[in-house]
Amino acid sequence: MFSCNLCSDSKLRKLIDFGYHPVAKHYLHNKNQEEPVWPVKLYFCDNCGLTQLKDSCPSEVLYDNYVTLSTWKFQPHVQHEIELINRLDGINSNSTFIEIGSNDGMFLEQMAKNGYENTMGVEPANDAYKISLEKKISKINEFLTPELSISLKDKYGQFDMFISRQNMEHISDLKGMVESIKTLVKPNGYVLIEVPNFSCNLKTRDYSLWEEHVNYFTKETLEYFLSLAGIKIVHHENILFSGEGIIVVGQNVNEVDCSIDYVPDLRKRSIEYGQYWNEFKINIHNYFNKLRNDKKKIAVYGAGSRVFCLINFTGIAKFIEIIVDDQLEKQNKYMPGGKLPIKSSNALYDESVDICLLAVNTENEEKVIKKHKKWLEKSGVFWSVLPPSDRLLPVWHI
Repeated sequence: MFSCNLCSDSKLRKLIDFGYHPVAKHYLHNKNQEEPVWPVKLYFCDNCGLTQLKDSCPSEVLYDNYVTLSTWKFQPHVQHEIELINRLDGINSNSTFIEIGSNDGMFLEQMAKNGYENTMGVEPANDAYKISLEKKISKINEFLTPELSISLKDKYGQFDMFISRQNMEHISDLKGMVESIKTLVKPNGYVLIEVPNFSCNLKTRDYSLWEEHVNYFTKETLEYFLSLAGIKIVHHENILFSGEGIIVVGQNVNEVDCSIDYVPDLRKRSIEYGQYWNEFKINIHNYFNKLRNDKKKIAVYGAGSRVFCLINFTGIAKFIEIIVDDQLEKQNKYMPGGKLPIKSSNALYDESVDICLLAVNTENEEKVIKKHKKWLEKSGVFWSVLPPSDRLLPVWHI
């Protein structure tokens, strides 16, 4: 029996069992390297509506070293988030900030450049933590827990703002996080939360779920989560980043009334999403079988965790020749699971690739296409496999 990460209710219904898979970010140094696997099972809570993974890879395996760092990622919305902070009543250069899952300190570094230097980062991954120390950012190399939160409050006092960017989706103990927010945020203080938007997955039939993401928030479930901590949302918007994301700014008002009337509609959409999975797999396999029969050579552009999970979940690695990526740290390695080689994007030309599946963030697709105009002129074709792109494979039915 499992209980919900958010509300602790045991009324969880299984949506999809994706099978057993390796950690998507643990790149292989050789094709024969052995790799442990864990179950990836998606559930829906009938009480609060949170979709979540249960019985998945332990956090100590995922976050000993993080491997992929924040500074590797193009994040054009960072300055916008800082501008949101700038506009908040009571926030000034003397305000205090704590960011959890602060990775290599990229966001706190940008905060300092904008005049906010009273910051604290909490980051459990050793590699990200060590890099942040070089930036002279105050950091703690631990997981945030209610106990650590009390210790931080006793030592530093409460904070004017609690920041979590692309982090809450990784934390199975959301109840503990509620207690930490209550402990760490001053009365009338703020939170800034950024998470992937699962509503986009439901709408676009996006099954590129990352096994690190144990929580799949919609705006409604995120609002419910924050209400348990006494946080009222004062700003909300959707953004394009690694799919679609949600940014909310909330204020600590101590008590918030929040209805869960959204659950029946969210349940219906989630069940439909789960039921379509098998048909999705069949359609994808039929499409790639046809390409193989036509002697088409296929590559994937982007060695990221979302596409690795999609390839492994659907079992389509057998149709793909190579992964190409312009990140030097990823080249000359192999993808987990499918064990496909990762090469420079020059391989599109060198290995006579016919079709390239875009697996970069939607906002970066145009940049990649322009970079490889010559390949397109040689009759190359780009399709996307990561929603919400408008270049999705023609077999994709939304």
